[in-house]
Amino acid sequence: MTQTTFSATRDLIINAPVPEQTRTYKPIPHQQLIDLTLDGIDKAGFKLGKEHYTAAMDGKVANGRFTIQSIADSEMELEVGWQNSYNKSLTLKFAIGTRIIVCQNGCVSGDFGSFKKKHVGDIQMMTPYMMTDFIQTAGDSFRQMQIDRDHMKDVRVTKRTTAELIGRMMIEENFIASTQVNIIRDQLNKPSFDYNAQDDSLWQLYQHTTFAMKELHPTHWMSNHIKAHGFFKQLVNI
Repeated sequence: MTQTTFSATRDLIINAPVPEQTRTYKPIPHQQLIDLTLDGIDKAGFKLGKEHYTAAMDGKVANGRFTIQSIADSEMELEVGWQNSYNKSLTLKFAIGTRIIVCQNGCVSGDFGSFKKKHVGDIQMMTPYMMTDFIQTAGDSFRQMQIDRDHMKDVRVTKRTTAELIGRMMIEENFIASTQVNIIRDQLNKPSFDYNAQDDSLWQLYQHTTFAMKELHPTHWMSNHIKAHGFFKQLVNI
């Protein structure tokens, strides 16, 4: 049967066999990343909300996402996330984004708070203090994403413009596929959630898009969400 979800437990993530270190490749255990993130959140003085993990290839590829209750408004919470792999398919990357409370959609900003490292050199020397410094930038990132959201709510898009934007997302930007297009179309006709925005707003279309992207393969989840946020944000700034 075709897999429809990549959700994973923490146990599955941490029990995935860690490959041996070589001269040019230094794997970072998923367990270390979990510990770094949780310690960093605590040392930053924030309160952890939910943990969510996705995985593929028996845990060789994994994402971890952690909501922070201390930084939130009535619609969304701050979220810190990372991606990691044991098969060299992904660089280790951390990013700051938000989780929409009503639907658990994820929004990941590429302009505010993302960095990545290759699995080489001194990457294994990362400390909770480095993670704390990263997380402490979260307040500014969250405020910017609030501004982005409010601006998108003010932008109206016609049906024709909506169709054009969906086509660009799939063909030009390549962060959604035909499967996601079908989901977006269904959400436009009958939304599953109330996003506190007009039906013809850019924010509403953004949320339908991230709703359709929930079950992306973990290899693409973070990068495609960063692309999506950049795509919608530039529509406001034109």
